[in-house]
Amino acid sequence: MIQRIPQQSILLLEIGKTSSRVWLGQPDGTTLEYLLAFGCDAIQPGPFRHSPPTPLELERAIMVVEDELMRLAPAIPAGLPLTLRAEPSLTDVLGDNPLEREQIEQAFGQLAAMAEGDPLAASLLSRDEHFAAVLLIVREWLHHLASESVLIVE
Repeated sequence: MIQRIPQQSILLLEIGKTSSRVWLGQPDGTTLEYLLAFGCDAIQPGPFRHSPPTPLELERAIMVVEDELMRLAPAIPAGLPLTLRAEPSLTDVLGDNPLEREQIEQAFGQLAAMAEGDPLAASLLSRDEHFAAVLLIVREWLHHLASESVLIVE
């Protein structure tokens, strides 16, 4: 007797300029799509106005992203690996692919230190506001939706 191996759900987050989309592929082959009201240029609300963002901009952005993710959370299975499509790519600066939650947390800590004016952090991370937006969104996703890693795709 041949047993079928159940397929795992597939999760893709695509971060756009003013909104983002999530596709959740189900084991039965269907795909659910969700629209999120944030993107690289609509993060706090509106774009980050400083490069790097200020601590206040980061706090506002965290609130916006958290609110949207908490709305989506009941639909997302815990622990499902995240696949990400975004521009700029985190791998351009952080290197590894896939990126583990700890790497994202460490990079976000550097971003927060850079926002506070730490010159060492400023030398280690991109000052680009779009990179900061993507990093913040992915960090909040991993933190609140219990994914352990993110695979970056083109």
